[in-house]
Parts: sequence; structure tokens; C-alpha cells
Amino acid sequence: MPDSLSYVPTLPRVVTLVRLARSGVALDGAAQRALLEATAPRYRSIPGLLRKFFLAGEGSGGGFYEWRSREAAEAWFTPEWQARMTAAYGSAPVLEWYEVPCLVDNELGEVRVP
Repeated sequence: MPDSLSYVPTLPRVVTLVRLARSGVALDGAAQRALLEATAPRYRSIPGLLRKFFLAGEGSGGGFYEWRSREAAEAWFTPEWQARMTAAYGSAPVLEWYEVPCLVDNELGEVRVP
């Protein structure tokens, strides 16, 4: 087996891509920073969440979530969560689910396989 492969039990088992259509003008840098400073800390205490990437694109936004398990993700993405996101952003979130069979981590110089 090549030395570049490592077997890591903490490899995220599932990732979720959440997409939201955005209406109106995109936030400028200061407004976006204020929004992130107000909302990002709440994600530090979500059971089973390894990482959340906030996403901003042309006319859309969302998040990319790495989870320890599908069960942890489903416990977060409840119908109440979907209603809050729809009310806050004016469109219903679209969720896409993916299994993670392998992770290439260039920062650590590893290829991880569970």
C-alpha cells in the first residue's frame, strides 16, 4: 500500500450541501462580516458537526457541512430549521447529501480512507 494513504476513523461519514437562492443585493464586506460574526458561533456546539463552510455566490448562498453521521445531520436539518431558513432568506433551502468514501487533505499531505 502506498505511504500516502492513511486509515483515519474520524473521516466525515456524510457531507451536506445546502443551497439557498438569494434575492436582492449581495451584502457588502462589512455587512457580511457582521452577519457571520453573529451567526457562526452557534455552529460550534452542534452535536456531530465537524465543519461548516459558509458559501456565497452570485445570486445564491448556503453552506457545506461535514458530519460524523447522517443521524447527526438529520437531527439538525429539521422541518423547523427549514422553516427558519425559508423565512430568513426568502427561499426554501435545497439539501444535497453525499457519502465520503475518501478525503484528500492537501494541508496535512494525506489521503484518508476510513
